[in-house]
Amino acid sequence: MNAIVVIPPVFDFYYTPHRSSGLGAEVVLRLLTESGWQARLLNFPRLAKKAKKQSLPPVLDHLKPCLIDGEFGKTSFFNQYKRFGPCLEECARQTLVSGPDVIFISCFAYCYAQTALDLARQIRQSDPRPMIVVGGAGVSAYPAFFLDNAAVDFALTGEAEVSLPVFLDTITSGSGDYDRVPNLFQKNNADIRPPIKVKQTDAGEIAFVLNKTFETSGAVYYSTTLSRGCPKACRFCSNFISHGRQFRTVPLETIRSFLQGLTRSEIEPDKQVLINFEDDNFLCNAPYFFKVLDVFKMVFPKAGFLAENGIDYTLITPEILEKLIRYGMKQFNLSMVSVDEQMLEHEQRAACLKQYETITNVLEKHGIPCVTYFICGLKHDTREKIVETVCYLAGQPTRVGISFFYPVPGIPGFTGKKIFTGIHPTLCAGSSVYPWNRSLSTREMITAFRLSRLVNLIKTDERTTIDDMVVGKSIAEHRLFTLLKKGGNAELMPVPDMDDRMVDLFFGRLPANLLERCL
Repeated sequence: MNAIVVIPPVFDFYYTPHRSSGLGAEVVLRLLTESGWQARLLNFPRLAKKAKKQSLPPVLDHLKPCLIDGEFGKTSFFNQYKRFGPCLEECARQTLVSGPDVIFISCFAYCYAQTALDLARQIRQSDPRPMIVVGGAGVSAYPAFFLDNAAVDFALTGEAEVSLPVFLDTITSGSGDYDRVPNLFQKNNADIRPPIKVKQTDAGEIAFVLNKTFETSGAVYYSTTLSRGCPKACRFCSNFISHGRQFRTVPLETIRSFLQGLTRSEIEPDKQVLINFEDDNFLCNAPYFFKVLDVFKMVFPKAGFLAENGIDYTLITPEILEKLIRYGMKQFNLSMVSVDEQMLEHEQRAACLKQYETITNVLEKHGIPCVTYFICGLKHDTREKIVETVCYLAGQPTRVGISFFYPVPGIPGFTGKKIFTGIHPTLCAGSSVYPWNRSLSTREMITAFRLSRLVNLIKTDERTTIDDMVVGKSIAEHRLFTLLKKGGNAELMPVPDMDDRMVDLFFGRLPANLLERCL
């Protein structure tokens, strides 16, 4: 049997390299080959060398008042919608060139569901013969949305390790008994049949994948994940939908065996090796995590480590922090959510600002970069709460990272799938800045984004002359300014369509020590 695993192109304002690691698709590819199938992976977002500018889709018309054509610089918002990867027609052509019997389309986030379905439709129109199966976290969130599309035959939810081998055996044996496949949604005439059996991995079943995501002149970047499931119940998180609540980790021997199988050129590159851990809850079992780092250090003695998806700072004790520094954590991306206690309580998220400040002060002493992320647009957000969080972080030794709230079908408050009827999945992307909770408007959330970027510009020691002009003008006039490309030159301009009340609150509360850096 011949199969193709496909990661569709991405339509968005941005797409960072570590997001294209395709770890789940790599697991599918491995399970296919282990089952004796001929298989290959097409990670389309990584196949195009340059993103291609696209027209803003009508579903994002609410952003138009806040987009500035030709804007650039360190206080700018997104202004170019892009396609990362080839066009859908080319993706379908490459997918079908080897005559696959089965095509597995990976959708790692529900916000990209429509592109996955558009690709399935394009493939089906070109060749009706292959079976088309969709899977990934986006599918697990709302399998019926995918199966309602005529181009899709099956939807595999949850983890591939427990469902795919049985699914493949059902195909090759010709039994047609798909009811025995765990986590499989299938069509029954006009109805959708949910799985009879729902199953999650045991620790020993979890596949370990280490993917090279990108390379610079001085470093090679890899991404991996160590765990499944999360025992916490933060209301905004969708991790449990695919992986459940029980925390479990890849066995150390599995990791050791995989690393020992690497080639010499992979083990000894003439560059710095940086390993990014995509799971943000690995410190739920800190002793295990440090044993993993020991295993990596045996293979990559000079490796550095990253956690791009963020670390819950409440899991970092002084002892853990010192060990992370010694082991070579190159940057700390910390997740805070908010500084407002009532909102944190509603979101079921722990907090301890004294602990946070201890961490950031230690990092500052060691000269280690730190970015702290908060979420904008939660149910109980207000202008005042957002400004309080931004100004608090402005006074700490950290850069400010902002994440816009977006729902995934199935999280608390969004469990009813009817909520998403008639709503384009693209609105479930953070970059769409859609006011899902109606607590803040799109304008207010984008104002918060620009305020966060202004704080970071003020804090940097590498400001250019024109950066100084942006900062100085903004502070002098208590108004946001940005840069515009005009006739090959950079022109300073006030940002239109900002929330004036939020801007006034910000400049009224900006810490004095930060203002001193601008003098």
